Amino acid sequence: METVTDQTQETNTTTSNLYGHVKDGKIYLKGYYSFGDRQIGEVKISPEATFQYFIKRFEVARSKVDELYQLVEDAQNKGSYLMKLIHLREYLANYDGLGDFPALFARLDALEEQLREQVAVNRIKNLEIKRVLLEEAAIISENTDWKNASDLFKELKLKWIKTGMADREMEEHLEAEFQQHLQNFFDRRKAYFEDKIKTIKDRVYQYNGIIFEAIRLRNSQDWDAAADTFKKLHERWKNIGKIPHKTATKLWQKFREANDAFFEKYKAAKGLPAQYKKRVDPKVQLQENICGEIEGLLDDTNIETAADKTKALMMKWRDLAIPPKMQDKVVLERYRMACDKIFETNYLVRVIKRKHFDYEEKPLADRLRIKTAVMADLVRKDKSQLEYSNYDTQSLDREAQTRIAIQKRKISVKEKLLEEYKKQLTELLPQKRY
Repeated sequence: METVTDQTQETNTTTSNLYGHVKDGKIYLKGYYSFGDRQIGEVKISPEATFQYFIKRFEVARSKVDELYQLVEDAQNKGSYLMKLIHLREYLANYDGLGDFPALFARLDALEEQLREQVAVNRIKNLEIKRVLLEEAAIISENTDWKNASDLFKELKLKWIKTGMADREMEEHLEAEFQQHLQNFFDRRKAYFEDKIKTIKDRVYQYNGIIFEAIRLRNSQDWDAAADTFKKLHERWKNIGKIPHKTATKLWQKFREANDAFFEKYKAAKGLPAQYKKRVDPKVQLQENICGEIEGLLDDTNIETAADKTKALMMKWRDLAIPPKMQDKVVLERYRMACDKIFETNYLVRVIKRKHFDYEEKPLADRLRIKTAVMADLVRKDKSQLEYSNYDTQSLDREAQTRIAIQKRKISVKEKLLEEYKKQLTELLPQKRY
């Protein structure tokens, strides 16, 4: 309740205007709606001055309503101002001012009706948006490309949060369904990586078992039986499966040491010429390091980046300029195979993306199916072309025969990749064979 200062006027007179009156030194707002007359202040100077003061205060209230109208007019999400309107109405019901409050409330009522209609429309739109987001969530939750799917879910969750409420009766159900899709995906992802870790541990255990046998055999003098066992150990080693590159390298080094130790003694016992270890040229060692780097890029999920890195590493390889006689043939073959696989895979993905613009967004199983189908088609076309080129090899010059040899190698690499894709699909979907 407001007070006007300076007591200089008698306060026992009665004065009134359209919206209030002064009685016994107090000013009252005339009742409206269900509100009775309400004291809003005291007269301290004169009734006229008091009236003017509270009339000006009413103008402040009117300006707040005008301001709200303007905010709604300028807003994109008009429904968000509904609570502000409700709070303003509560504020005005107890506001000390003198004026046409029913007119202000009528304006607020009209604006509230407009906003509630807008909220109803928005909630219908929000329901439609959330249903679409739920469909996307259901698809992503089945995606087995865990990194890509996790990124997609982060984006989807931001969209969900930014989308306003749907109908109140539906909102709880929608929220629960969305959270369920999230939970299903992350439970599956957790199970996958737990299984992957278990698989790697199991494979490492098998590798260590072979190493243990190799160490036990390294001092054996049952030469033929031990040599035969070592050959079998090599076959078992090849069939165990992939593990992280660094771990694989360390384990292979241990196995190779035991293997070499035995066969040095074996050759001595059999009177075979010993295989003396030559000093490894630093450049040859650099070649092996480069080869290892390129082999590591085979697991890179971004094949275009991997291809660019491979080109840079190939330049380093060429800059070493090692004479052919000094080349390590095993490392050279590994290097060629790794380079060929990366470039053939890069070409394959480029071919696929011309037909499947959303290839990167597809689940891993779908991408493997596409890669398998397209690679099989490329192999078939290459073989058909090779058959035509190979029709009369005797009449071809050396350059043409070299091209054919290169073409055969490319087909061989494609076939190896095709078998790898089929194997990955079978591991991913064990109930089906490809």
